[in-house]
This record gives sequence, C-alpha cells and structure tokens, in this order.
Amino acid sequence: MKNRTKHSTRPTPHPVVFRDQSAGVRYLSRSTRTSHLSTTWEDGNIYPVIEVDLSSAAHHARQAERETVGAGRR
Repeated sequence: MKNRTKHSTRPTPHPVVFRDQSAGVRYLSRSTRTSHLSTTWEDGNIYPVIEVDLSSAAHHARQAERETVGAGRR
C-alpha cells in the first residue's frame, strides 16, 4: 500500500472586514472569501473588505426604495 499524504483542498480562512453597506458598520471576522477592496482596521492592519447588507437598516432601506420606485406605477 502506498503512503499518501493528504493535502487539504479547503481554502484557509483569513481575516476580512465585512462592511454593512446600509448601516455603515464594519465587522472584523474570518472568511475564505477575498476582495479587491481593502481597508485599514483599528489595529492599523489592512484587510480585504466584503460589502454586505446585514442589518435591519438594510431591510428598511430596500423597502423604502421599493415604495419609491413603485409609487409611479399606479
């Protein structure tokens, strides 16, 4: 039997900043995702930024947008 070494095919998580687009809040976490955007965090290090809509503010902003867009369709 051959001695095979197992190589992990899983991507390695690294620190990233998730930025809530609607609320303007940033979270430092870990992810396997990457981004061409970057930001300087409070610790002085530069991290990739992934933009998301996480907060309830995002829900309200989308609802207001739908109401504004739909207002002219009566």
